[in-house]
Amino acid sequence: MRNLYFLGLIFCSVLSFSQTKEMILVFKDKTSGALIENVIVAILRTDENFQSNKEGVVKFNLNKPSRINIKHTEYKEISLNSVTIKELETVVFLESISQDIEDVVITNRQSFSILKILINKSMKQLTAPINLKIYSREFFKYNNEYTSYSDGLVNFCLKEKPDKFAADILVEQNRTYNLINNEKIEKKTLSYNMYDIIQNYYDFKYIANLAESKAKKKFDFEIKTVKGKADFYQMIIVPKPEIEEFLPTVTVIYDNRKNIILELEYFVEPNRFEYSDVSNLKVVKGKVFNSVFKALYILDGDDYFLASTKEEIGLMVKDKKDVENKVEIANYLITTQHSRKFVPYEKEDVFKEKSLINKKNAIITEYWETNSGLLLTSEEKKIVDNLQLKDN
Repeated sequence: MRNLYFLGLIFCSVLSFSQTKEMILVFKDKTSGALIENVIVAILRTDENFQSNKEGVVKFNLNKPSRINIKHTEYKEISLNSVTIKELETVVFLESISQDIEDVVITNRQSFSILKILINKSMKQLTAPINLKIYSREFFKYNNEYTSYSDGLVNFCLKEKPDKFAADILVEQNRTYNLINNEKIEKKTLSYNMYDIIQNYYDFKYIANLAESKAKKKFDFEIKTVKGKADFYQMIIVPKPEIEEFLPTVTVIYDNRKNIILELEYFVEPNRFEYSDVSNLKVVKGKVFNSVFKALYILDGDDYFLASTKEEIGLMVKDKKDVENKVEIANYLITTQHSRKFVPYEKEDVFKEKSLINKKNAIITEYWETNSGLLLTSEEKKIVDNLQLKDN
């Protein structure tokens, strides 16, 4: 009788996963109860990665039980077994490791030279060839009103090129709501170039000039240890107050033992916007009033790759009648899966456009609901739903 009971338990356990199981995790700080953004959730069985949004939420489907690894640079890593999660929505409390700085690292090398070594070694260690399945999302505002939106699942086939970045882009599916058709602004200001933005993060273009010796004339560098992370150092790069130029404040978190960059955070202080001159930028042109990005990199076994980026820019641009208009773009990239094997494709399958903004909708599944890697917040969902209604 006991054997029958035991077999019954096994049968029930298997049956519970015979159908897709939807799971929602909400991450909160154990002490303050605050919602935690940018928590990376790795599903080991399916090799999928998800990231919590501003509401601390991750949503995904499971066909079979799996271990779930959870990590964030400011919190202790934990591992869960999906079988033990019974509720549809589960609150997960993470314990802070405290990002308070302990002390300044003493070194006989100049910080900009350390950054140069970090960039060079990180570039060499970034895995290639590799296929990154990336969820791309972009919001566009024109004179304070949301007017365009696009997102999609895109395969970036990064080729092995020691001296030059190269990749093919394959779009699996996408959707776009584009309400701007009056040509008040140039089409090239509508969105980021997907190829360029990936290249920028793989070449560390945004911080390359900070690794030159002349940077010490304009920036103050400081390297500090990070509590709770024995191998992690934090480099803080701040423009000198007497230098009146459009310069960023940058924070780099890196693994000092492996010499790889794990996080990049970049923003320009408002008091420096008056010095902005972005006339040479390929992506957008105009007078800047917002410039910020954050990039996360993952080391997964022998694979080291871009995990996610969030980039925002705000500009005042002039139309053909020389009237200034306010343009704001928020771009997100989330790597949901990675593989050293490329998906099969032909040359004609390669996406040649710079972005999804003008691509015809091709929706196979509602990828934005479960397997996008980054769930829309309730506020973002209202924006997208509103644009969809207006676009129809």
